[in-house]
Amino acid sequence: MEINRSGISCYTTGAIAFHWIVAILVLTMIGLGLYMTSVPKGSPDRAFYFNLHKSIGVTTALLVIARLWWRAKNPPPELPSSMPGWEIQASKISHAILYMCIIVMPLSGFSATQFTKYGVNYFGLFKIPPMGSENKIVYDLLQGVHGVIATLLIALVVIHILAAFKHLLIDRDRIFQRMLPGK
Repeated sequence: MEINRSGISCYTTGAIAFHWIVAILVLTMIGLGLYMTSVPKGSPDRAFYFNLHKSIGVTTALLVIARLWWRAKNPPPELPSSMPGWEIQASKISHAILYMCIIVMPLSGFSATQFTKYGVNYFGLFKIPPMGSENKIVYDLLQGVHGVIATLLIALVVIHILAAFKHLLIDRDRIFQRMLPGK
């Protein structure tokens, strides 16, 4: 935790960097995931977008692991006591579910690729081959989990953004500013 020029406790520079990098990657993955499924099967573009999605997903998973390690060493600043108890509790619960989603999401996607013939072509640099044999039933099950978590993640991201803007525009309690760079 750091204190900014206004005397408000803020997230550390590392936590802020992890937050915004992961946020950008998650939003990119959501957009890419929604788009790529509309690309016709058999199209070379489809393979490109799926490989890009998988590569960004692996990168995001690694960054989330690093972010969780960082957060364990650098606890977030306390929420102000002026916040209602229900709002503090809602914040804690939604953040916990959000973290669960950003962990399960890439794990379920990566696991699903392990039961295809494709594996992961990581940004064209190297291939992470499937560790299992092709199995449509297991693949479909894991893709189902991936899809459900995607829907939950989209809802949580929307709630998270709305809550941030509520703090910025309505409450004006400087909660929003704690996660901004350049304190």
